[in-house]
Amino acid sequence: MRRTLAGRVASLFLCIAVLWALFFGAGPLLVASLPALRHYGEVQDIYGIRSGQLYYTDVETSQMAEMNSRHTWRFTPRGPDAAH
Repeated sequence: MRRTLAGRVASLFLCIAVLWALFFGAGPLLVASLPALRHYGEVQDIYGIRSGQLYYTDVETSQMAEMNSRHTWRFTPRGPDAAH
């Protein structure tokens, strides 16, 4: 199945247009219509966090949450028999 260069370029632009519509059209409408997502966005704005930063950069809030989570398991009381 051979397609011309013009057909491939048209397909590329169609894919870009669909992704743009999803990210900048349908996505914000979905967030605006669901109270839980709207609240999540408000909390992110309060703390100045963008969700992509949690995975790709050093954000103090996520580092503190990770440290607290690790310490919860590391220093959980085990009872009197755990020392043996």
